[in-house]
Amino acid sequence: MNWNVERYSNISPRPVLLVGGKGGVGKTTCSSAIAAHYADSGSKTLIITSDLSPSLSDIFEQTIGDTVTKVSKNLDAYEISQEAIAAWWRQRFGQDFNDILAHLIDVEALDSESRHQLLEYIGSAPSLREETMLDIIRDLAENRGYDRIVWDTAPAGETLNLLDMPRNIRKHIRAGAKVFEGLDRIGKQLLGKRSIAGIMDGWIEASELIARFIREKSSFLIVANPEALVVKQVGRMVATLEEYQLPIRGLIINCVIEDADSPSLVAVQKTQSPYLRELRRMGGTHQVVTLPRSYQEIKGIERLQKIGSILAAGLAL
Repeated sequence: MNWNVERYSNISPRPVLLVGGKGGVGKTTCSSAIAAHYADSGSKTLIITSDLSPSLSDIFEQTIGDTVTKVSKNLDAYEISQEAIAAWWRQRFGQDFNDILAHLIDVEALDSESRHQLLEYIGSAPSLREETMLDIIRDLAENRGYDRIVWDTAPAGETLNLLDMPRNIRKHIRAGAKVFEGLDRIGKQLLGKRSIAGIMDGWIEASELIARFIREKSSFLIVANPEALVVKQVGRMVATLEEYQLPIRGLIINCVIEDADSPSLVAVQKTQSPYLRELRRMGGTHQVVTLPRSYQEIKGIERLQKIGSILAAGLAL
């Protein structure tokens, strides 16, 4: 098996590595391999997936669920659920929403079940869930003692929505704060309650903290296959990440046909060729690693460590 490593300009490592790409390109396998390498090198490492159909349990060949689970020495894994994200939101922001609602409706007149359902409904808004997911990643990186966090993100479109959330949240909160500040001034503020504008100022600060964390502590690794739809999506991802000034760690081109020993494989190799050239062009000054198609399942910590060490060397991780 030959590993084609192309070295380009380097960027300094950051503690959080976001691994993204179109669904089915091998994100989880590459993420797991890199995390296994980090842990084997002595770094306390967490691999986390927010994918709605997680597969870390299959890859590491042990049960991993909605709690941080030890996989090996220095390596933990976490398949975070939507329920866990909602619970984090309630802990961080639930009281804020309750206080805001108390300015607008008689919350105390609602029975406990109705209040709970109302809070669950508000917390289920996609933008809030996405912002909360970023806040969870920030907390894990800053307060849980990990040297490295590898985030196997959801498919590319959802990931790019996450990157846009801090900016959108700030914009909408600022607009809302002005409206509710007027309500406070004309006597809608309840005695003993925080002002709505003050609560929203706190949200703005939290959002800016998350945005600063993403800019300063994170970098992005793209995984792609040499296929037409994937190549188009990679182009959009690169443009968006550069717009946000988020460092691109590199590009992994996966499932490449190298040893074509049959007519069918020769045909696939010929089909892949122009897409390989285009992906390398998109890689630009970033580091690129080309992985051959594997005809064996990549599972288990030892096999992952082997592949991870090759990826880490090629990408200067």
